[in-house]
Amino acid sequence: MIRSLSRPQLVVDAAVAVIAVLTRSVLGYDSAVVFWVTVGMAGAVFLRRLSPGLALALAWCTVAVQLWASLPPDIANAAVLPVLYATAAYGSRPVRWLGLASVPVGALTATVYVLYLQSSGLTGFVDLVLQVRTGEAFQRGAPGVIGFVSAVALFGLSWVLGLLVATWRTAREGRSALRSAAAEQAEARREVAVEQERTRIARDMHDVVAHSLAVVIAQADGGRYARAANPEAADDAFRTIANTARSALADVRVLLGQLRSNPDSASGGDGTSAPVMAAPQPTLADLDRLVDQFRASGLTVKRSETGPAAQLGAGHQLVIYRIVQESLTNVLRHGDAARTVAVSFSWQDDALTVTIDSGLLVPRDTGAAPNGHGIDGMRERAVLAGGSFAASEIGDRFVVCLTLPPLTAAPPLCREAVSE
Repeated sequence: MIRSLSRPQLVVDAAVAVIAVLTRSVLGYDSAVVFWVTVGMAGAVFLRRLSPGLALALAWCTVAVQLWASLPPDIANAAVLPVLYATAAYGSRPVRWLGLASVPVGALTATVYVLYLQSSGLTGFVDLVLQVRTGEAFQRGAPGVIGFVSAVALFGLSWVLGLLVATWRTAREGRSALRSAAAEQAEARREVAVEQERTRIARDMHDVVAHSLAVVIAQADGGRYARAANPEAADDAFRTIANTARSALADVRVLLGQLRSNPDSASGGDGTSAPVMAAPQPTLADLDRLVDQFRASGLTVKRSETGPAAQLGAGHQLVIYRIVQESLTNVLRHGDAARTVAVSFSWQDDALTVTIDSGLLVPRDTGAAPNGHGIDGMRERAVLAGGSFAASEIGDRFVVCLTLPPLTAAPPLCREAVSE
């Protein structure tokens, strides 16, 4: 395996190999074989990071030539130490284990060669075999044991140091990956927070604009028809149009201001969500004013409540207000405005059920809700608030049902409404 190294790393490794050859050249060469052993070991040093497996193979081949030529141990053999280090620090798993296996094998080879084979060659090997068979080698084995243990300790230390470096490098890369993952997660949370805020603003924009335009259109039509017969009613219609338009314009300006604000304000510097400045949101106390606007637009709205009212959070109050607003707006635009719209609040021990029951101009066979994003927006608001939502036609009526929080058994009216 050839590893990818930078140009400076290659230059450094080549310089180390050249320096090793020049340093050994100061001692001189007894034969050409000694020179080539030095070059081979220097080549292994050069390859130790580029290809640890190839460097280990080259080192073993060089040692084999040295043993074949019966050459004594040389300072060039010290190159084995950085090669073993590199097999553990940079090598793949097979190369790493081959490097570990080379520790005892190389120590045993060096010990046997120095003590028994260097001076006598093949004859020394035969004598060693005979001494092993007769047990004489073990009786004189103290120097061999000491030499073997020393070689194992020296070679093994180089390999262990490389393994420690590899472990440290892996741990550092793991910490870096964790930091990168944490940064990406924080960025993802920030983007989600920004997107959620923009979605909320878009829903509010839809509610404000749709409601205001529906009221303005209804009042304009009514004022135009009543202008000749009842000028005072026409003035009231125009006054309602002006008030509705001013209120809608103020709300739209605030929402647009939020859209133009810096998106980074949706998250803190540490990646946690930060509060986003929002316009004052309507509550249940504003429902009477909302209903009066629709009554002034020609709708007959009957509001009723059953059960003791409970205290609701600002989020739940906003959900109820927007769903009632959207439902009444749909009645004004698509429904039978001449029929009474019933808005009822059913307070229970653990839940609140709000229903908006209105008439349809022409019943549809499909039983589907009116086209558009209004129904989907209401359902999303309810789900995000932890509630349930249903909207469907029941005969010639259209019923919207909101439950906060969801009940285990929905009221009869809600059971008849089929959720999309």
